[in-house]
This record gives sequence, C-alpha cells and structure tokens, in this order.
Amino acid sequence: MKSTGNLIFPAMLSLLAVASCEPFEKVSEIPEIGFKSFDLFEIDTLGSRIKAGELVFSFIDGDADIGLFSGSSTEDTLNFFLIPYEKLDAGYEPIEDADTLKYGIRNDEKLTRVGQNKTIKGEIKLQIYYFLTPPYDTIRYDFYIIDRAGNKSNIESTTDIGF
Repeated sequence: MKSTGNLIFPAMLSLLAVASCEPFEKVSEIPEIGFKSFDLFEIDTLGSRIKAGELVFSFIDGDADIGLFSGSSTEDTLNFFLIPYEKLDAGYEPIEDADTLKYGIRNDEKLTRVGQNKTIKGEIKLQIYYFLTPPYDTIRYDFYIIDRAGNKSNIESTTDIGF
C-alpha cells in the first residue's frame, strides 16, 4: 500500500506552479496609440535659429508587428502619418496646401517578441523641424500608425501648437 504523503508533495508543487503564473493579457492586434506631449522650441542650426517640435506618444500592440525591417520595399517604408490642421474661429480645418507628413518607424531587437505573449508597448518621440515658420497662428496634428499587417491604429490629436 502506497503512502498518500508521497502524492501530496507533487500535487502541492503543481498547484504552486500554476498559481504563480502571470495571467495572459489579451491585447488587440490593432495598434493603439495615445498622445502624451508636444513641445515647441528653438534650435541653432548652421548659425540660424529655427523652430522645432517634439511629439511624444505611447503605443501598444498585441502581436508585435510595429516597425519596418531594413530592406523593406519603398511602398512599405512609411508607417507613421501626421495630418496638419489650422485652428480657425469655427474649429480646425485641414491645411489646404500641406501634405500629410509621412515617416518610417523602424523595427529593432527591442520590438521582437517570441512566445505566447507578444504584446509590446512603449513610447515614441519624433522631432519636427520648421525651417520656415508656418504662416498660421495655431495648428495641431492628427496622427496614426500602421503595422506590418496593414492595421491602422486609432487617430490621436496633439494639443494646440502656437507660432
């Protein structure tokens, strides 16, 4: 006859191992972004002072497919988009002659995930240089990202940017 004491220890060890596992957090495969800040400042470049702005935003993606690999084809190199708006009395209007600003977020080893939980989150900073001061009193940007699967994130807006 076997002793029940021999079965209790393995059962307790299994129960402890299951209880200590972190719960799996399910995050959407569609990236989500959040505006954090936009700071306008002046810099000295080649003896001239120009305005520059720094946009900071957060991101989270459930399948870690944000960022472009080096060697991507030309049409796949743009995945971050800024749309400028002018502030008018009646609200915001897209700036007629301004194109959407397009940038590429590159992939690196910090964005690579293996295993069951591939969720990545972080913060991205982008500097924008204004070699000519815009002819508008106040603008703002709407912005979004697109992941490698073609999923478009939510659209966020900056606070007012006064010139």
